[in-house]
Amino acid sequence: MVETVAEREVGVVRSGARPLHNPTVAEAVAAQLRSRILDGDLTDRSELPTEAVLLEQFPVSRPSLREAFRILETEGLLTVRRGKRGGTIITHPTANTAAYHVGLLLHSQHTTLEDLATGRNLLEPLCADQAARNRDHAAIGRKLSGLSMLGEDQVEDGVAFTTLSVDFHQELVKAAGNATLQVLAGILESIWDTQELTWARSAVSEGDYPSVELRRQVLKAHRRIAQAIQDGDPDEAARLTSGHLKATSRFVAAQGGRVRIVDDHGGRRPSRSA
Repeated sequence: MVETVAEREVGVVRSGARPLHNPTVAEAVAAQLRSRILDGDLTDRSELPTEAVLLEQFPVSRPSLREAFRILETEGLLTVRRGKRGGTIITHPTANTAAYHVGLLLHSQHTTLEDLATGRNLLEPLCADQAARNRDHAAIGRKLSGLSMLGEDQVEDGVAFTTLSVDFHQELVKAAGNATLQVLAGILESIWDTQELTWARSAVSEGDYPSVELRRQVLKAHRRIAQAIQDGDPDEAARLTSGHLKATSRFVAAQGGRVRIVDDHGGRRPSRSA
């Protein structure tokens, strides 16, 4: 029986590698590299071994190896640098990279900003609840309080103020302590942040950004949430967070628009000021 090229290439992978069962050679190589990246054998921000080295580890054709790179680059696990200082950089998944792909899904489903706000408002109070139950709740509360104090210095600058508000809520999500909740809430938070910062830039340019008095109310709400967490009061922390989110998300959701991750030119919308 005559072997196909794919069968022959898979068959000669050195014995130390795990068996490859994927439909194509490129997918097989991508699967093994993917596992090494996710398991931490290939560290974040380090450079992938050269093609020559990888062709020794995976005796496949050069086109198959490069197709494996393209698969992993599409998944956000590799970044290919071209030019004189070229190379392939390993990038471990983050909540932000996951948020981009979930955001694309919400974008494609024409999800409304109000719907996104509702989902965020269900998860983030749980993060505040868990933060207040954390044995380090006092330190968490003090850190959040410090972030709210930074907002006082930027209260006159709408975009800078929104950016610091985003930092507060991201830190609140991180304080949840539960890894799964942090990831899920962090994904929604990241998607929301992109929408909120886009709104802030537009509102400032059009003179429609909320008044300084309302901004100070936001800071007051942040301080109260931080204090409830510092006091170790989960019910109060969750209640205050829920009320705060309902009060502030209406400014963004009131546009009646939909979640947009890609801009009008087909590029990724930035989540921070350039």
